Amino acid sequence: MQKTEAVILRRQEIRETSLILIAFTRDLGKIHGLVKGVRGARAAVPWYLEPLTRQAIVVYERKRSTISLVSSFDLIDPFDPIRRDLVKTAYAGLCLDLVDAMTEVGDRHPEIFDLLVGTLKALEEGTDPRSIARFFEVNLLKLSGLVASTETLPLSPGGKATLQQILQTPLDRLTRLRLSREVEDELRALISQLLGTLLDRELKSRSFLSALGLEGPISVRAEPVEA
Repeated sequence: MQKTEAVILRRQEIRETSLILIAFTRDLGKIHGLVKGVRGARAAVPWYLEPLTRQAIVVYERKRSTISLVSSFDLIDPFDPIRRDLVKTAYAGLCLDLVDAMTEVGDRHPEIFDLLVGTLKALEEGTDPRSIARFFEVNLLKLSGLVASTETLPLSPGGKATLQQILQTPLDRLTRLRLSREVEDELRALISQLLGTLLDRELKSRSFLSALGLEGPISVRAEPVEA
């Protein structure tokens, strides 16, 4: 049994009364957690047991199964300012999708958990969701070992300088980050290329961003960023 913090990435309804929560935890990494007795005529699902919530949960790991048991959960943060904004919700969905796609069940990465929570907090407070999303993608790629040296990446001098500055920006200054459209396009093209070598499918959140007109055609040129 272990109590830990978790961000719910997605959920699946199973049987008549149960849920599988796919969550990223600080201490256990990604888990598939079975929650019993929260569905059906006599057991309504708590409103906050949803993706894009931060919870304190109690987990029982099972030796012969990749599905753990979740016995209790307490809401820490529903990220309401994100939920009230369609654009912020769309970019938060991208962050959740990327963590889900780029991590394996049981791999412990507390630094990825801190990055995710810090990014979601910045999305709540910030005014430039696109820049915040690029920050998250770049740092997630770095933590995954796909961005080792900025010097070897196919970027313009301005793009390399900006990328280096992004990697040095602390989470508590993330709300100040502003990328020009040119540098954001260049970084997005590079990120798409790097992710294409890792993921075998298109993320639904990227399709949603495209449908909303938030992730349009990519041009090329980059200037340094102010943070």
